[in-house]
Amino acid sequence: MKTPNPLNTFARRTPLYSTLLALGAFLYPLSGVAQTAAATLPTTPIGQLGAELIRHINNDSPAQIQQWAPSVLSAAVPAVDKADFVANISSAARDSGGVDLFDVRTDPRRPGPLQMVVKARRTGQLGLFFIAADPAQPSQLAQAYLGPMDDPALYADWPQKAVSHTELARLIHDTLDRLERTQDFSGCVTVTVHAKTIFDECRGEADRRFAVPIDKQTRFHIASIGKTFTAVAIAQLVEAGKLSWDTTLAQVVPEYPDHEAAKKITVWQLLHHTSGLGDMLVPEYFANRERFIAPADYLGLIARQPKLSEPGKEWNYSNAGFMLLGRIIENVSHQDYDGYIQRHIFTPVGMQASGFDRLDEITPKLAVGYYRDGMFSSIWKMDWSKIQFKGGPAGGGYSNNTDMLLFADALRNGRLVKPATLAKMFADQVPAGPGGYAAGFGDRLSHGSPIRGHAGGIEGSTANLQMVWNANAAVAMTSNQGPSETWMLAERIADLLAAEVEKPHKP
Repeated sequence: MKTPNPLNTFARRTPLYSTLLALGAFLYPLSGVAQTAAATLPTTPIGQLGAELIRHINNDSPAQIQQWAPSVLSAAVPAVDKADFVANISSAARDSGGVDLFDVRTDPRRPGPLQMVVKARRTGQLGLFFIAADPAQPSQLAQAYLGPMDDPALYADWPQKAVSHTELARLIHDTLDRLERTQDFSGCVTVTVHAKTIFDECRGEADRRFAVPIDKQTRFHIASIGKTFTAVAIAQLVEAGKLSWDTTLAQVVPEYPDHEAAKKITVWQLLHHTSGLGDMLVPEYFANRERFIAPADYLGLIARQPKLSEPGKEWNYSNAGFMLLGRIIENVSHQDYDGYIQRHIFTPVGMQASGFDRLDEITPKLAVGYYRDGMFSSIWKMDWSKIQFKGGPAGGGYSNNTDMLLFADALRNGRLVKPATLAKMFADQVPAGPGGYAAGFGDRLSHGSPIRGHAGGIEGSTANLQMVWNANAAVAMTSNQGPSETWMLAERIADLLAAEVEKPHKP
């Protein structure tokens, strides 16, 4: 299998952040960058393209950029991706007051792409470009993404070694205060160690129209964290002998329209994003989203989308793949997806604040989601036009920190699947950056301890659930804002918890 390309995950803006957050710390985050006076772009084709992007943002009107930008994107960039990138840099020209180069990074493991950080003159906000030149046409971009980035100073005083729980709580508290002050953050962070809560605080508003404050009972949409529920449900069915990891899609979803592909795609591949399928949140979906309620409603839409690779050949993050897993759960269990998750995960664990809502339903205590009208904009908009009509197997459900931590504790302690099944879920991971992608979970090492979980994000939502395996600790972070980089706070906390149980190195 080919080593996964992190840039393949930056597909289009809406599923883009689902993907970015799902991988958590596995996409080479730049949160540790430091500005230097010597920040310069390389004298290479990709460096020249980076300079050209900055020049047009600083000198052109949004209308001029909309005319120019498509010419610098190669035919390899899908039409939807082109439209999103053009919209993002157009809004940067509108809202930034001009940008300056802040930092430049390349990954020695992938020498082609360039990571370029820019700083808005008007607001001081940072933006992160991931760009790569087309090998066949070096004057054009084959991959292009622009998104928000947290100020590196946010974590400047965070240590690299273990601290007391009192000091950790102070660090988190101060960071939340700064996020609220500088980014208008709203959301909650909760940390447990051996099932004891050592930090639990919220900030901001659940509904900005009526100034309703967020509290510890507020529910949030959690985006792709819901993929973990789907993965556990599949593992339960395998454990019960109703499925195998190698079962093909054709065997359990014979109604899937692409019969040839279904014969090749396995449950294991769907769980690991190696099925070759791509996304389902495409223009056709958003033009008719009220028609897509149950997993069966998506089958034709998914089958009509271009395949990204042959099954088992490449890693490509796929919302579509997890929607198909939801249909597998329904066909094998003879229960609807929502009902299965409620009966076999939420109820046994005691998750009373979790579920799957429709846009036209009233869910008590559910926060309204917000997103910025442009990455350098200060204007908030409600997310209703940007999200799924109903959450499901690929994400989009709701929960709160208490419920997510109950789920983490039950999973780790064998109350949802047996230890042997859990071990299989984390075996044979697909490499993804410095960590790996297991069966529905990200997994990376920090201070010798596995950190396992999932993040999620889309317009109106940023969330992260990370389990620090050797410390029997967990971090839950929820926010009714997105896309944003605040998911990194949970990763930073997890690193310090992992440092607590780091074993001394033996010479």
